[in-house]
Order: sequence, then structure tokens, then C-alpha cells
Amino acid sequence: MSVIGARARVFRTLGLAAVAALVLTACAAPTGPSAGYGSGVPSPRRSGGSSAASPARVGPSPTAARGTGTGVASSTPSSRVYQDSGGVGEMARSYLRASPARALEIQVAYTSGSRPSQAALDHVLSILRREADKPGGITLRVGPEFSPTSDAYSIEEIGRLERRYRTIHSSAQTATMWIVYLNGTLQGDDSTLGVAYEASGAAIFADQISSASTSLVQPGAIERSVLTHEVGHLLALVNLGYTSKYAHEDPDHRYHSRYQTSVMFWAIEDISIGALLSGGPPDDFDRYDLADLALLRSE
Repeated sequence: MSVIGARARVFRTLGLAAVAALVLTACAAPTGPSAGYGSGVPSPRRSGGSSAASPARVGPSPTAARGTGTGVASSTPSSRVYQDSGGVGEMARSYLRASPARALEIQVAYTSGSRPSQAALDHVLSILRREADKPGGITLRVGPEFSPTSDAYSIEEIGRLERRYRTIHSSAQTATMWIVYLNGTLQGDDSTLGVAYEASGAAIFADQISSASTSLVQPGAIERSVLTHEVGHLLALVNLGYTSKYAHEDPDHRYHSRYQTSVMFWAIEDISIGALLSGGPPDDFDRYDLADLALLRSE
């Protein structure tokens, strides 16, 4: 995903030669998952990568200043305050744990002509039901559909659309997630396929997904991968507000996996995905991602 200003990421378009070099150098295997994790501030070994990658959709979003803390600001069940507009990753523990939010609701809105596929929605819903401990259940609603307002959406415009069309917000024992499918591109970065721009919000660019497809990699496979990738950022992957014990973050693309077998691999968000991952993009978390999610559920 792209994180903007540490909340929403926006990646630059890389030439295929440069991309190929990065892919080939991303294969050194870290030590496999074992018991125990580090915690606290990310260690200096994460240098931050390129400036183009830092707005990747992780970290504080432009609207995150409205929210503080890391999820819940009250200890009283009837008056819980969740940071829906906080930085990307700040709602992860509320999404993954059985309390204080016992249920999770997801709303997926879309511009006319950009309706999400049921297969992609079912896929990400099955992953969330596997990874999130929600005794009250996880539900997903599609809609509303609304007319396009731009061909190139700024984060500010996406925020305005959210304020207009989002009908669910986290409260009491229910956490919520907002995802919007848009026509056109992300303003200033027409290589981006999806962006997580705040703690509970992500956008998917349907036209770009179609453009990224090839004869070998179909739009449905790319959509499934991109949607899962952005949800992964909302779940704090990779190293958003925690420090993994495993060296699986790509040093050149912060908050992304260095492994092509992970749906959190950086190229999942890039328009060149069809050429870069001609065997088909991954659509699930790898063992390092799963180990990190287990940490976030239990720490």
C-alpha cells in the first residue's frame, strides 16, 4: 500500500530495469518465525528507503491529526472512542483483538463503473475472519454507489468523499473500516493501485487495476491482491507501530515486505504489477506477516 505522510503511502513509478533489480535483490531469507518479538521504536536498521516510498500508505494520514493514541481512548464500554481518522495502523489492535471491539463492520463504497468484484470481497472477508478475533462477527456491506468527482483524486478529495458517503463509524463494541473504489488515479502518482490513507480508510483505483492487467495476470487477481494488501496496511503491516522480530521489511520500500510470496510485497501497489509478477500476484500474508499479526493480537 502507499502511505501518505506516514499515514498514506504513495509510491513513485519505477522503470522496469530498476524494478527487476530490486526484485532480484529482495530474496535473502531472514531467520524463520520463532517465539518472541521485539517491541517499541523501530531500530535504526530501517533507514526509511526512498522519499517517494515514505508516503506509502502507512503512517499518519493528512487527516490523522484529528486522532491521537493507538486505538481506544476510553475504558468505559459505553463511551469508547476509536481513532478512525488516526494514522495508518492505529486501529490494528482494535481490528485484531476480541476486545474492546467485539465486532467488525466494513463498508465498501464505489464510483459508478467501479463496483468491486464479489470474489475479491469474499477473499478479504475470509482472511479477516481468519485473523481477527471477533466473537460478535465480521460483516461487510457494499455501497453506496456515487458519481465520479475527478479523474485524479487527492487524499483531501478522498477524505471529503468519506465524510459524505461513509455511514458507519467505530463506537462501543464495534470497530469499522471504510474502503472506497474509485475511477481514475491518485493525484500526483498514476502508478498507484491502492492507498491506505488513515487508520480506518483505504482507496482502490479500479481503472488502474484494469490497466495493470496482462494476458497472464487478469484484473481479478490484481484486485484481490491489492485489496488484501491495503487491508494489511490497516492491520499495521509491515512495522507500523510495532517492531517485527523478523527482517522482512524491504529497506527500500518502508512498511512493505521484501518477499514476493507475501501480499505485502511493495510491487502489489504498482501499475507494473502485471509485468513484475507475471506468475500472478500473491493474495495472502506469508509466515512473517502472520507472525506479526499474532503479536499484535496478543501483545
